[in-house]
Order: sequence, then structure tokens, then C-alpha cells
Amino acid sequence: MELVETKTGKWYVETSGELHGEIPALLRAYCVAGETADTNYSVFATIRIVKGTTASIIVFYSYGTTEKYLEFVLDSVQDKVLLDKVENDVRTNLVTANYTIDSQKEYECQVTAKSTNEIICSINGATVIKTTAPTDYTAGKHGYACQGTLATDYSLFNKVVFQKSTLYAQLGTIISAVGAIKFTDVVGETATIQDYCDFITQKIEDASRFFDGETQNPIGFFQEGGIEIVEYADGKGATAPADYPWTTTGWTESAATFFLESRPVLNISKIEENKAEIGETEDWQETTKFLWYKHGEIVFATASIPAKARKNVKITYKAGYNITPLDVQMAIARLVVNLIHKLVSDRTTSFISFARPTAINFGMPDVLTPDVKTVIQRYRRLSYGGM
Repeated sequence: MELVETKTGKWYVETSGELHGEIPALLRAYCVAGETADTNYSVFATIRIVKGTTASIIVFYSYGTTEKYLEFVLDSVQDKVLLDKVENDVRTNLVTANYTIDSQKEYECQVTAKSTNEIICSINGATVIKTTAPTDYTAGKHGYACQGTLATDYSLFNKVVFQKSTLYAQLGTIISAVGAIKFTDVVGETATIQDYCDFITQKIEDASRFFDGETQNPIGFFQEGGIEIVEYADGKGATAPADYPWTTTGWTESAATFFLESRPVLNISKIEENKAEIGETEDWQETTKFLWYKHGEIVFATASIPAKARKNVKITYKAGYNITPLDVQMAIARLVVNLIHKLVSDRTTSFISFARPTAINFGMPDVLTPDVKTVIQRYRRLSYGGM
């Protein structure tokens, strides 16, 4: 992860792989990463207050500045956790909850920010704060902070992970499911726990994209809130051709009906028709007289049936799921866990037999197990054969 220093103070990477933040007297330090447009993501870190009173996970938002943000704070003096809004150094508490915070003790902390403005803060897997973010706080960067009153005050951040919405399984789920395997058996004797978490996060990304491909769905289709898609279709025209063998009513019903490639559909943002003739400047005009259904069917009012032309209908819509389906989450977790077990097993076998290790991928039988195949088949996209 690339860390950007934004306040007076220094950030170091310890030999253990931990981030070590030190601050001068009466000041605080924080670093940020990510993009202002990031949304539907989780920030995960193991935090230990070494010297001082507080440590924080910061969720920055899309003002384009690091001076306005939300901050999840662990306070060892008050024995509380807080969610604060900070704007130009003015701090406003949004939620406070009692929680005993001990110095030198590690806490598995996670903040999940959703595009629905929901903020969820958890410690050691248990939700401690769940609330609605203030207006306009809908997307943004993430970061880590420490603060105190002495130049020696600092906190250690271990296992620092930014998890994007396009990852369909949680880091903590994978680590728990892997079980007793030593992380050094996976990423090497000289590796750190941060290397291990980065490795697993990358494999979750790879498995998620593998699942997208195997189910023939667009990238990110199964993320929370779905994805926006722009699809073009041919207009059929309201008038039946002279050689049409059936009734005019039959043609009208057919011409008025379109089927989207991706489903389930969450909403239709806009439908436009290009009214321009070939060779003219495009003239996209919005139409609102239609019905749509979750299974991907669109029915236009008779008077709004698009004219006969090639790709003159543009449909902007959102498809997917409000929450990543549980069986998809479990399938991705199983893929990654199977891959790790196969990796460790093959390395052990190669060490004993001096055999050349083989490349391991998600398509191998020991990784792509029958239970995962069943889920893939369940979500494989079937085409209607055009609109």
C-alpha cells in the first residue's frame, strides 16, 4: 500500500511489517491512500497503542481534501470508541460507545463504508458502532492515524488492508478458514503478516475475477449494490414489415419488448433513443414510457416503440445484488482456501521428493471443487439471444 504523509509526523515500516507512526509534541499524524471516488469498501487493521492515548482508522470522503473526514477512534483514557466528523480541524462526535481499550493489546478493527451512507465499525468481529454517515459523506479515501501529547507517542498498525467492493469475500473469513497453517508456509520464511494479508487480498481479487469470468458476468457484478451497465439495442419499429406472417398485434408486442443481458436488474437509470439518421450528429432523446422487470424485461408503450435502426436504443441500468449473495461469498472463500492448501501441500511434497513445483490456478480440480462448481452454475449468465 502506498501511504501518503498528510500531517506533521513520520510513518515507518517496522521490520515486523507493522506501520509505526510517531508524532511530535501536541500534534497528530495520519496517512491516507485510495481514491476520492472509492465506495462500498472496508478498511481493516490490527491496532496496538504503544505509547499515548488513542489510535484511529480514518475514512476520508470525496471533498477532494484530507481536511474533511470521518474517524473511528480507540480511546484508552476514556475506555470508549468514537465515530467523529472532522472538518478543518473542528471535531464533532457522531457516536460514542463504551469499550475497554488497553495499551499494548492488539485490536482487530474494521470500518465498512457503504454507498448507502451506512458506516459500520467493528472490533474483534463484533459491531460496536453502526450509523448513518452525514450528508455528502458517500465515498472517499482511507487512512490510519495516531495522536498524543509527547514526541514518543505512537501506535503500531499491523495487517493493514483496504478491501475494495469488487472483492466478494472478507479477509478475516479466509484467515479463519485457513486454520493452523503458518503464514510463513504460504508467503515464505522472511515474509511478514502484512505480506500474508496482502497475498490473501490479492487472491480474493483473483478468485472474484475468476468467478465473474466463469459465470460470464461483468467485472464486479456480485459486489454490494451491483454495477452500472450501458447496453445498446436495435429498434424494431412500430410498423410490421409487409412479409410479417402473423398479426399486427403480435408484431407490436414483439417490437415493444426488450430483454437486458445482465440480471437481476436493480433499477433503470435512463433509456434513450438516437433520433438521428445515418451520417447525422447523434441525437439521443430520453423516453420515460416503459415498464421494467427484475428478470431483465423492458416493455415500451406502443407510442414509444423505438424506430427501426441499428443500435439506436441506449439503456443505462444497474444490475446485480444489493448484498453479495452468501453462497458467492462462501464460494470465493473456498476457492482461496483450497488454493492455499494446495500451494502448501505441493510445496511440502516437492521438498520431500525434490520434484519441480507446478503452477497452481483456480481451475485445478483440487481448487475448483464440486461445491464451488455448483455455485458457478447457479449464477452463470444465460443470453436471451439479443434484444
